[in-house]
Amino acid sequence: MWHDRLMFVVTIDQRRSRTSADRVPALLDALDGVPVAAAFERTAGDEVQGLLDDPAAVRSALLIALRKGDWHCGVGAGDVDDESFATGTRAGRGAAYIAAREAVDAAKGLPGSVAIRVPGETTTRGNVSAAAAWAADCEAVWALVAPLVLGRTEAQWRVVDAVDRSTTQAAAADELGITPASVTGALRASRIRDERAAYPALDRLLAGAHAAATGESPTVRPSPAAGESPTRGDRPAATDSRGKADR
Repeated sequence: MWHDRLMFVVTIDQRRSRTSADRVPALLDALDGVPVAAAFERTAGDEVQGLLDDPAAVRSALLIALRKGDWHCGVGAGDVDDESFATGTRAGRGAAYIAAREAVDAAKGLPGSVAIRVPGETTTRGNVSAAAAWAADCEAVWALVAPLVLGRTEAQWRVVDAVDRSTTQAAAADELGITPASVTGALRASRIRDERAAYPALDRLLAGAHAAATGESPTVRPSPAAGESPTRGDRPAATDSRGKADR
């Protein structure tokens, strides 16, 4: 029996795991707030895997991993055996799991370290070539978004985080002990608005890949309104330059 809702397997593998400390526990803690169908868990060595049923949640998980800077991320979109993951993600079976393995291996050769894959073979309902095209488009947008996250400095992140938890940019400036102009400059340099403007496209393209692979309708849940933050790592929209957040 196969699930009739969106299903995505996210596999995240640590970079340079043989020469660096084990970062899996810290990543699992950071991913704890992301909505899942089956929780993220260590699968083998320095790798974690989770089963998600919402493109926005997949995006949140990838952004969390990218921000930490130590991970290759692969997403598999497709069918999952709905009897297989009752005891946890590692027990899951289905085409999406195979696609996720291919994706994380491909991510190791990409500058942004994010790859999206669909099954090479689908059910009779699915369309392999169309699904691959949707996945390639989604991966292409991630290739633009990931460098923005990976290249953001700690100082820029402090400003972004302060603005996200403040009512205005002026309040964030007070919290940080800097001028409002400095906050505006840091936000501009961080390109956080550019990153977040891509979120709806990332979600639609990932849902489209799943739909083409499984023959289901390519619909997604509405993106959060500005100011809403359903998960850690999925922040509100960026602020404007007038000192107020777009809330």
